[in-house]
Amino acid sequence: MSSNEEFFEKIDKVLERAPENRHSFYQLKYFVLGKEPTTQAQLWQCLKELQSRKETIETLALQIEDTKDEIELIKIDHEKFYSDTDLTYLNTKLNEICKREQTIKSRRLKRKVESLLNNIDKMQKKLEFEIQEAKFFLQAFEALEKVEELKDYDDHEAQQEFWEAKISEEINLRILTKQPLPSDLLRTALSLHEKSGVKAQVINLLEGCKAQIQVACEKENNVRKQINNK
Repeated sequence: MSSNEEFFEKIDKVLERAPENRHSFYQLKYFVLGKEPTTQAQLWQCLKELQSRKETIETLALQIEDTKDEIELIKIDHEKFYSDTDLTYLNTKLNEICKREQTIKSRRLKRKVESLLNNIDKMQKKLEFEIQEAKFFLQAFEALEKVEELKDYDDHEAQQEFWEAKISEEINLRILTKQPLPSDLLRTALSLHEKSGVKAQVINLLEGCKAQIQVACEKENNVRKQINNK
């Protein structure tokens, strides 16, 4: 065995222990669904993720079947090439050239088939991972619906609860980490319904800031007056 063959054999052996090429269930639970602030938002996200996985699964299934058909067509072309070639030549040189051409084309077709088979293997693994993730979101959806029944995406109360929670979470996180509140975030909060607790919180914050600015301005004016009177 050559050094290169031994090297690649070691790589293959190590790669057998590689993690699956998909999101972990922990990631799906806590970062894809867990980041949604309400149960309805988590239900909606489950449906979005399921729709995406379903489309990918259908596309992969078609690609696998198309690739299998392509392999069969290559095999047919290979057989036709041999059957259509008349090796009975008076000229020995032409006969040898034809044999060489057959050998080269045969090797190329073999590599092509191997490449396509490798692609099928990759697509089947990806298909398996997509199905695993789809099962996760289906089970998560069914579990969440036991807590709260799915509402229409345009349900007024569900949307109100979602935006109230989402904006409140963003504002509180920025306040706790002493980050400035972006003007777009404040405008969004002020656009909420009149009974919104978040809207009232933002109005109080703005009024507090305004009062602090007025106090600071008054102090500055007083200092200037004292300087001018001297």
